[in-house]
Amino acid sequence: MSALASSLSGSAALLALAGLVTYVFAGAVYRLYFHPLAKFPGPKIAALTTWYEGWYDYLWLQGKFTFHLADLHKKYGPIVRIGPNEVHIKDPEFFSQIYTMSSAKIDKYEYYYSMLGNPEATFPTIAHETHKSRRAALAPFFSTAAVLRFQPVVQRVADRLCSRMRTALAADEPIPLFFAFRGLTVDIVSEYLFGASPDILERPDWGRSFYGAWRGLWELSPLIRQIPGILAVFRWTPRWLLKATNPKALEVLDMETQTDAWTARLLATPEAEIKKRPQRTVLWEVAHSNALPAEERTFKRLAVDGNNILAAGFETTGNMLSHMMYGVLSQPAVHARLCKELENAIPDPESMPNSQVLEKLPYLNAVVKETLRQGVGAFGRLSRVNRSSAVRYGDWLIPSGCAYGMSPLYVLWDETLFPDPGKFDPERWLGADAKRLEHYLVSFGRGPRLCVGMNLANAELYVVGAAVVRRFPTLRLWETGPEDVKAIYDYFGGMWRFEEGSDGLQVKG
Repeated sequence: MSALASSLSGSAALLALAGLVTYVFAGAVYRLYFHPLAKFPGPKIAALTTWYEGWYDYLWLQGKFTFHLADLHKKYGPIVRIGPNEVHIKDPEFFSQIYTMSSAKIDKYEYYYSMLGNPEATFPTIAHETHKSRRAALAPFFSTAAVLRFQPVVQRVADRLCSRMRTALAADEPIPLFFAFRGLTVDIVSEYLFGASPDILERPDWGRSFYGAWRGLWELSPLIRQIPGILAVFRWTPRWLLKATNPKALEVLDMETQTDAWTARLLATPEAEIKKRPQRTVLWEVAHSNALPAEERTFKRLAVDGNNILAAGFETTGNMLSHMMYGVLSQPAVHARLCKELENAIPDPESMPNSQVLEKLPYLNAVVKETLRQGVGAFGRLSRVNRSSAVRYGDWLIPSGCAYGMSPLYVLWDETLFPDPGKFDPERWLGADAKRLEHYLVSFGRGPRLCVGMNLANAELYVVGAAVVRRFPTLRLWETGPEDVKAIYDYFGGMWRFEEGSDGLQVKG
């Protein structure tokens, strides 16, 4: 009996193995020859598996797939199949067209955005209709008028940064602006979302450890995209084991715990106390409004949304400010011209105008635009799916249900539009061609998924950039070269190197 059972067990195992092999083989044949994207140009391995992307983003290299797209387009042309169900397009003229299809209900591509690990947040929401309602609840807080009302907070945090900088300069200490700018944006966004600031700017390390925790999440994002359930595994793993095996994952979970605590404290605040505050608090207002149904206003969903908005809001703007300061300080002529304009427009550096006034200064306006162009914002391709109809690109028809996308990097650094794109050149925005070029300034995206925080980000760039340059006209770069300020990783946002012993962008006075 045992021999018979053993024989049957062995046969069952062989049948299972044969079934698995047949399934994999059949799937490979389908993807290569019968899939709706089978005729699109691209490497065959990309058509077979998403791990082709994983190889460049996690297994062999780190965060390099977006840069590899340039090689693929050079070989295969402007449209390339980069995954089993996805194509990428490199054509600046097509960007606005595919992201502003007003009559179509376009979803995000679930595979690509799973890297963020929080589909309940507004930004990575997949379904068009769900995103539309979530965004509508947030949008009033990020309108031009709302951001203008919030600007006293932005200025107050900018003043705190300047105070800390004065102390460091008096002691002849270098200022790590890479971390300082991110600490500043964390404090600003936290104040708006949670009604409280973690005071990152006052920390002895200027927020390096705080940034390190978030960097841990971003560096894990390519793995999460390939294995979306891995975050759940991390959450169930004992802390001691996670610390020993994957300390970055532990940092991620600690950050989730922190934003959960901030959200819980905010939502428990009595209405009477909230009403006494001079500024509105986004998450409390959303929780107590009728803009969303009750199931969308739970503690957990709001905490996830707060976590996501904080991450997006502090890193992108902090990165842009870093690009701005390096671009200005690395070119004496640019620095001198900006200093002169700000000195003429702002006689008293301790009495700074708001962003609406600053936007009207021609050279500062050009500096901000060049910052947005060179800094890019989202490097990652903005993958979309039209489930109702095909999308035409030239002679190619992308079938409904298949993903397509473009990386803003290949618009904002396109050499035919912006010669010598690696050069920080505000003059691009002062010439006769400037108005035409604004069509290609896609740092915040386009269409219904346009970055909801665009107005706040712009206000921070003007207010903080002007304050630092006007108040510290003798600032100079310190132990910082081009290699320190170059985006060499794509974790959706382009990121500079971050390693022990390197402080990135540093200045002295």
